[in-house]
Amino acid sequence: MGVYFNPSNASFRQAKNSRIYVDKTKLIEYLNDRLSTEDKCLAVSHARRFGKSHAAGMIDAYYSLGCDSTELFDGTKISESADYKKYMNKYNVIHLDIASVWDFHKEDLVESIKERVCKDFKKKYNDTLDYSQDLYLLIQEIYEITDTQFVIIIDEWDCVIRNSDNKELVHEYLQFLHSLFKSEESKSFLALAYITGILPIKKIKDESALNNFSEYTMLKSSPITKYYGFTEDEVKELCKRFDMDFESTKAWYNGYLIDGIHMYNPNSVSMAVERNDFDSYWRNTSSFASINTFITMNYAGLKDDIMKMLAGGKVMVNPNTFQNDFSTIASKDDALTALIHLGYLGYDADRKSAYVPNYEVATAFELALQTGGWKEIAKAISICDELLFETIDGNAEKVAELIELAHDT
Repeated sequence: MGVYFNPSNASFRQAKNSRIYVDKTKLIEYLNDRLSTEDKCLAVSHARRFGKSHAAGMIDAYYSLGCDSTELFDGTKISESADYKKYMNKYNVIHLDIASVWDFHKEDLVESIKERVCKDFKKKYNDTLDYSQDLYLLIQEIYEITDTQFVIIIDEWDCVIRNSDNKELVHEYLQFLHSLFKSEESKSFLALAYITGILPIKKIKDESALNNFSEYTMLKSSPITKYYGFTEDEVKELCKRFDMDFESTKAWYNGYLIDGIHMYNPNSVSMAVERNDFDSYWRNTSSFASINTFITMNYAGLKDDIMKMLAGGKVMVNPNTFQNDFSTIASKDDALTALIHLGYLGYDADRKSAYVPNYEVATAFELALQTGGWKEIAKAISICDELLFETIDGNAEKVAELIELAHDT
């Protein structure tokens, strides 16, 4: 059992022991079907606090040779699957959080990652391995010794892409990922790759490190949509269990429509239920600040569109022009799409339009935009406030009137 190599099931155990726990273990059934296939590489790019890391801890617990998770998974939804125990705790697992390494080792990131993993390798294999090799060759050596494939999990994989302008560093990092996921050796040792990030995979010229990954984003993540966030039925059950008003919960935290499924921010709902208090638990304004500059530049009426959405309206958006990079935002569509991926806007795929998903996010907008000198925001937020209360009270006529007013704002 190590920190990075064959981790324990402590993370998932903690989640299950929590007062508020929603069973998402059926995701594992989907992953089991992809083990050691051409579709074994998955990239989940969702807004912060939408359950990506929770899923990673669950994947650790299920596959890692470093623990016995039978008691944790018995009685869960995955235990209903016929091959439930076939793959449990049968794989070598490597789990990395790139953001935690990046914070302290920006210039020697790849070497620092290797050092951390090798420290765990040495606990198991002492000096029997050639530690002068690249990490992927060490993994291959362990595979040859054990005849056991690897599941590799990387949280915040895009941290480097989002935060570094150093092209050489980015190239080195992408080559490192290529060695783990697309090298000739990885065809043998890799059973499953699960990486998470905020933005979808950026297509970089002459870089092909991640073009074999299936992507699941805030725009489209079928068929695993329901495993990231809380579904409406799950929220109803929580409200019933903890004696919370569902309509108020819906007005505050509903609004993300992904693949036709209404999804709620699980962190916000959990906090509201835990504290028995409807409030804004959104704490992601630092990400918003990175593109606030582009919004205030008002590309093709972007500011007006933001005001319209804050007042309850929707605006058309083409998400296909966005290059999955904050540094290349060059149009209104780019800025709106970035906000969708960050969770500040919802996306209606049928109408190809963006909107402010709920009252909590509207208040986060208000906080973030105070630095932008937007005096007009007061009127939009006022309408948003009134819309919240009329929705909770079930006043359909007044809600329709306010939405119509939003189109004129």
